[in-house]
Order: sequence, then structure tokens, then C-alpha cells
Amino acid sequence: MTSTPPEKGKWFEHALEWESSPEHGDRPARCLITQITQTVSSALPQVYYRRVDDPGGYRPSSIDIDLFDHILRRWLTPEESALAQGQARFLQNGYLSSDLI
Repeated sequence: MTSTPPEKGKWFEHALEWESSPEHGDRPARCLITQITQTVSSALPQVYYRRVDDPGGYRPSSIDIDLFDHILRRWLTPEESALAQGQARFLQNGYLSSDLI
């Protein structure tokens, strides 16, 4: 179990995915949690997230909430989160889907 549970609007580093950056080379993908759903029928709650380099226009990625610890490398600091927010391609391209409101 994570020491801090996932929350909508929080940025984290993904432990299993990478992004390419001209400044930093390959680095762990920075992701924004866009939504957390409740249990529906037999399905577990889902954590939905988008990578900073996601151009938008598609559904966000998701994982069962009980597996989130396996993809969480670390939470971004407030400074890193602000930088990721400014660099997020899905926000720059105007893809403010309903899961981000």
C-alpha cells in the first residue's frame, strides 16, 4: 500500500514507462491522475492517468487501484508538478476532457 493514496490532480513518476526529453534524455514518465472511479459491479476502482507527453484526444490510461503501487515510482514535488503541468502536451493541445475538470 502506498503511504499516500492516489488523488485526482496529483503528478507521479511511472515506474514502468519512459519519456524522451531533449534536456534529460530518457526518464521515468511523468503522469497526472485525472480520475479515480468507484467500484462498479465486480470491477475494482480504477486510477486513470495521462502521461505528460500524451497528445490528448484519446482515453487516459488506467490501472486497478490495488495495483497502483506497482507503477508508482514516486510522487513529484510541487515544483516538479508545476513544471510538468506547463509541459503537458494534452493540456497545451487543448484536450481538457471531462476527466480533468
